Amino acid sequence: MSARTYVNGKVIQSQTVTALKKAVLVEATVTTGDTVPILELTSIDVVACYNATTGAVVTATELTNVVTITEMALTNVKIFILVIGA
Repeated sequence: MSARTYVNGKVIQSQTVTALKKAVLVEATVTTGDTVPILELTSIDVVACYNATTGAVVTATELTNVVTITEMALTNVKIFILVIGA
């Protein structure tokens, strides 16, 4: 299975929290290995992902402004991604 870059994430809220930091909430439907670029940010300090149906934590990693979904056995699952960065 090849990973895909998810470009159709819906930004629900983007809020400047300090002069240097912004919080962004994104809704996306993802599969394990998908990447979700957070175009509102150039770097991510904190990322938290949750299954929109169950509320369970979804594991992910981040690099610069891209979140990669690492949770095993996900196929077309709607999640919420909360990121804080610059």
